[in-house]
Amino acid sequence: MRMGTRIAPTPGRHRFGKNGIGPWLVVPAIALLLIFVIWPLIRTVQLSTYTSDLLGNPTRFVGFDNYIALFSSPDFIRTVFVTIVIALLGMAMATTTAVCAALLLRSRLLGGRVFSIVFSLPFAYSAASASVVFAGLFAPSVGILNVILGYFGVDGPDWLTNPFSAIWAIAIATAWYEFGFAFLVMTAAVRGLAPEVIEAAQLDGAGGLRLAWRVLIPLMRPSILFLTVTQTISGLQTFAQIQVLTKGGPAGSTTTFVYRLYQLAFGNGVPDFGRASVIAIVLVLLVTLITWIQFRLFGREKTS
Repeated sequence: MRMGTRIAPTPGRHRFGKNGIGPWLVVPAIALLLIFVIWPLIRTVQLSTYTSDLLGNPTRFVGFDNYIALFSSPDFIRTVFVTIVIALLGMAMATTTAVCAALLLRSRLLGGRVFSIVFSLPFAYSAASASVVFAGLFAPSVGILNVILGYFGVDGPDWLTNPFSAIWAIAIATAWYEFGFAFLVMTAAVRGLAPEVIEAAQLDGAGGLRLAWRVLIPLMRPSILFLTVTQTISGLQTFAQIQVLTKGGPAGSTTTFVYRLYQLAFGNGVPDFGRASVIAIVLVLLVTLITWIQFRLFGREKTS
């Protein structure tokens, strides 16, 4: 290099420092996170310590009184139980059927492409429109489910007026609504399996159910874990199905945290944003706890 030769500065470093433009690219994402996640969470915590007037505005600081009122309510344990049961039932049914459907369509069945399209359709529906369809299916006298059961000599239950069957009705509607997304994830997982591993297992004599249980499903474990976590979180936030089918009844047997939050904040005419904010915070903690448990139970890869 000759003396006096001038090296042109790098434009990115000259304008944005030694790390270039990279760190500045995350600023919009951080801004959106602060505006739509962090600030609403802080505001929710603040509102949970106040009472509300007729318009929902915070009026008087009450500290932890709203929390004490929620935890001492006789319906609190039942609401927790119903919320978890509906979420886990819907997740289990949607994930299990999606895994089975994806494995069955792995073989070249006649009309396999048509079935793949049909199985993906629930993903295109809204929860509200799907719930309207299920309201017809669960009708006690003319509903298709009870008509089919009648052909086998079985008296169908009053799906939406019996506390036990109402929970199952909500879980079934939730599972159908979530099945489309679960099927797409499982189909991608099956198509991503290494053919060499499958061929080696088949050469060793694995086939049918043994191949699926011992080889394919373990290889699909990351996708199954993903569905387990995401669909449980979605199930814990179930609302449209309950609003359309049961409105929290009968006798509060299908009232979940999200539906109770809606009742307190918007459904009773007089908004109580303080107690509704407490339920929102408890729901966040419940989602975090259940997600942590699922990762602890299913997230670790088995070591040989």
